[in-house]
Amino acid sequence: TDTDVSALRASVLVVAFGGYLDAGGTQRLLVDHLLSTLQHSVVATFDIDQLFDYRGRRPVMTFERDRWTAYEDPTLVLYRVLDDEGVPFLLLSGREPDYQWERVVEAVRGLIDRFGVSLTVTVYGIPMAVPHTRPLWVSAHATHDYLVHGRDSVFGTVKVPAGAQNLLELRLGEAGHQAVGYAVHVPHYVAQSDYPAAALAGLENLIAATGLALPDAALQIAAADTQRAIA
Repeated sequence: TDTDVSALRASVLVVAFGGYLDAGGTQRLLVDHLLSTLQHSVVATFDIDQLFDYRGRRPVMTFERDRWTAYEDPTLVLYRVLDDEGVPFLLLSGREPDYQWERVVEAVRGLIDRFGVSLTVTVYGIPMAVPHTRPLWVSAHATHDYLVHGRDSVFGTVKVPAGAQNLLELRLGEAGHQAVGYAVHVPHYVAQSDYPAAALAGLENLIAATGLALPDAALQIAAADTQRAIA
C-alpha cells in the first residue's frame, strides 16, 4: 500500500473484476480511463496466488531472442481515486478470482465497513442484438428497488453463469448494503473489439449514480473515432 489508511473514508466503491463478461471491453476501458485521468494510490492488494487459476487463464510472458524478459502478473488491487473535485472514491480492479469467492466477498465487505462505503457500483458490457447507430441501452440491477427506480428492464427471469461481482452484489444486498450494477448493451458484432461508446455510457451512469465529478473527454473522442471507423 502507498496510502495512509488510518483516516481514509470513501462513500463509493467501484468494483471491476475483469475476465468474465465484458463486451466491447466496456469495464476495462472505463477502468483504464479512470486510472489514466485521475490521481490515485494503492490502498490494498489481494494475495492473487490464493485466488487465480494460472493454468486455466495463463498470464502472458514476453520472449526476446534467447531469453524471457517480462511477465504480466495478475493482480487484484484496491485504489483510492480522487475525482476532479478532490472527492475520494475506491476502485477495486483486477482479475476475477477463480477460487474462494465467498472469502473474497467477505473481505470486500470488511473493506466497505472499514472505509464507510455506502454504495458499491459495477459497470460492464453484454453483447446484444442492437445497432451501433442508436443510443446504447443500459440495464440496471440493484440490491434495492429505489436504486433503479424508473428504469425498464428487457429481461424477465433468467439463469446465467455466475460472476464474482454479481455474487458480491447479491451478498451485499443480503447484508443490507446498497449496490447497483450497470450492464451496457453492446452491439454483438463489435463485442470482441474495444468499443469506447460503451465505456462512455457506463461512465455516464456511474456519474449519475454517485455524483462524482469524472472526466469524459478522452472517451468522447475515442467513441467518436470508433463510430466513424465503423461507419
